[in-house]
Amino acid sequence: MLRKTVFITGGSGGIGSATALKFASEGYNIATTFLNGEINNLKKECEKYDVKFKAYYMDLTREQSVRETFNKVFSDFEYIDAVVCNAGKADKESLLIDVSMESIDTLLKTNLRGTIICNQEAFKRFLKQKHGAIVNISSIFGINGGPCEAVYSATKGGIIGLTKALAVEGAPFKIRVNAIAPGYIDTKMTAHFTDEEKAHAVSMTPLARIGQGKDIADAVFFLSTENSSFITGEVLTVSGGVLRF
Repeated sequence: MLRKTVFITGGSGGIGSATALKFASEGYNIATTFLNGEINNLKKECEKYDVKFKAYYMDLTREQSVRETFNKVFSDFEYIDAVVCNAGKADKESLLIDVSMESIDTLLKTNLRGTIICNQEAFKRFLKQKHGAIVNISSIFGINGGPCEAVYSATKGGIIGLTKALAVEGAPFKIRVNAIAPGYIDTKMTAHFTDEEKAHAVSMTPLARIGQGKDIADAVFFLSTENSSFITGEVLTVSGGVLRF
């Protein structure tokens, strides 16, 4: 029996690494990307489950880097069952009037343009397979917007629009496309929060705790497998019940 394989972008981050470990624990081979983060420890942890693990350097801001990486992944693995577009970045919190064009361009290239190219590359190959699942990582800010996070919110909102449109395009070919909108999750991206800010996030969350990477990973696994075979074009909010921070 052919072992299933998942391709996860941004495996060196908190959500990406937790997602890779979840899939590995379920017997999936892992293909993942990294940019600046450390990836060797994740490789060791995943290989404990006796699965194949391969990491690829990829820069989401460079179109050629993304396309070449997809070519390598789909060449190295016989069949990819799901692609998780997780890689992204956040910038320091600022009023929109104080955000530089350089920061705007970087966020747009990384979070939105990069995710669009990843979806395009995945879709191309899933069309040939006549099967596949894409899960895009958005944010609760992409739904409600985040103060002093206007550009980040715009990129994550764009991912939701992409997801819904591509789900309709993919449905006739048995390609499902969904998104997850995390709330406050304890990762490197939110490590700069002060204790006061963390306490505020907890106080705003009905389940009264900060989310962990595993919380997102479990949701990603659900949307990537046949457990969600009748779900496409949806945005699953994983936030502990919070509506906005």
